[in-house]
Amino acid sequence: MSKQLYLIAKFDLKKADKAYPIFKKHAKASRAKLGCLFFYLIQDKDDPSKFATMECWENYDYFEQHVADDEHEAFFKKIKKHFRKDPEVMEANLVMGME
Repeated sequence: MSKQLYLIAKFDLKKADKAYPIFKKHAKASRAKLGCLFFYLIQDKDDPSKFATMECWENYDYFEQHVADDEHEAFFKKIKKHFRKDPEVMEANLVMGME
């Protein structure tokens, strides 16, 4: 069995109000995809122009399918024009859960 993939992506955006509906639609679509265990969208409480996604995929293959599909491509095309800078992405291993 393949190892689960945890991913955190941080976004610094020009106009949060324009980007939020794009993120919301993408988060909902991502959660419905095969292999997605969770997909959270969070917003910085002090700086609403900063968002992050926290997601977990059953394995790397499901994640690769996610980023290669038409929905993700359309999302990225729409959201990238709102970037102040490129997103910071961290692929991670779970060290401790909610024991």
